[in-house]
Amino acid sequence: MPKVVFRDKKAVSIEVGQGTSILDAALEHGVPLYHTCGGNCSCSTCRVLVLKGAENLSAMDPAEAQILDSFDLRAPHRLGCQAQLLGGEVEVEIPLRSREPRPNKTPPVPKGA
Repeated sequence: MPKVVFRDKKAVSIEVGQGTSILDAALEHGVPLYHTCGGNCSCSTCRVLVLKGAENLSAMDPAEAQILDSFDLRAPHRLGCQAQLLGGEVEVEIPLRSREPRPNKTPPVPKGA
């Protein structure tokens, strides 16, 4: 069973089902991870820094790479809504923010678009 460890103020270790996104793992276990677009890969607010275990995550697709690039972010950043846990252990850190992100007004992307 995949495991994600959030290394922030205190370490939170969570076991989840294969294919669970980092964002969903955080939300299901009360770990605060911003997600102003609702997990639609359009805002970058759910970004995390992958400290260990990047090989245990799904590959980055072009949409995720484009969003990260538009904010001048590179590896080891990943979007929590897109990075799925495939197995093993992944250790991430949620970047500190000086202020809460503004709400996103981008409409959800239709499935299959």
